[in-house]
Amino acid sequence: PQARAEGTAFSAAALVMVVIAVFLPMLLKASTSGPGSQHAPILISLAAGLIVGSLAQRTRLCMAGGIRDLFLFKDPTLLLGSAAVLVVALILNVATGSFKLGFTGQPIAHTQWLWNFLGMGLVGYGSVLLGGCPLRQTILAGEGNSDSAVTVLGFLAGAAVSHNFGLASSGQGATTAGKIATLVGFAVITLIALAVMKKQARS
Repeated sequence: PQARAEGTAFSAAALVMVVIAVFLPMLLKASTSGPGSQHAPILISLAAGLIVGSLAQRTRLCMAGGIRDLFLFKDPTLLLGSAAVLVVALILNVATGSFKLGFTGQPIAHTQWLWNFLGMGLVGYGSVLLGGCPLRQTILAGEGNSDSAVTVLGFLAGAAVSHNFGLASSGQGATTAGKIATLVGFAVITLIALAVMKKQARS
């Protein structure tokens, strides 16, 4: 069991950041151009996040968990939630005139399908080993799970490294450094999985 302080630390830190973003935005350095500057107003984002987060928490929505349950337990319940997200997103994109079928013409995206597949494959691989997709990890962190809180901090650190050291892709395609990082990621996660399996076999 974890201590109460461990469970509340992440939520408290997140609350502090929300207060700063709403009432003291001048303390934060925000993007003035590019994708980082194209975001919804903070209060609308918070409201949408609370609504979606509440629904995800109540339904235990998890992309990786849905696939796991389908193959291991023949239970499609969680996967139906993922399908619902896809349908709603499709309807909204069609309604707003933003729907584009295929890889071409997508905003801030490239058409190098292999690296698109490998990048998301790495996310899925890691999610299976973590026991939940990034959305589920974020929800669990908000519930006070310290392991998930560390995972979410890892997401933030990974995003910072990717955008500051040339790993992130752009509309022009995947970068060489990003390709190398993806392959290294597969290797590292596989080594971790093998090490855990070996440890479990001994116990």
